Amino acid sequence: MRYAEAVRTTLDIDDEILLTVKEIARQRNTTEGDVVSGLLRESLSPKSFSVRYRARVPVLPRRAAAPVVTNALIERLLNEEDGPGPSV
Repeated sequence: MRYAEAVRTTLDIDDEILLTVKEIARQRNTTEGDVVSGLLRESLSPKSFSVRYRARVPVLPRRAAAPVVTNALIERLLNEEDGPGPSV
């Protein structure tokens, strides 16, 4: 929904964020306000996804580059966390 007239407000934005917004606006040949509005609209819109469960535990989606978590990997990480046992 766009207003007939622009609504002006003042926001404190980190310098690096402002520079990024300006660069995006330049690349898209649009205004900084349109870039910020679009990014806010996208980030605030509800995301639809389905949650799968296995043994009543939610299964999170796997990232493409993430390693597969196996029992062997879990055991290795637990052993690393515990460190070597006491010396006898």
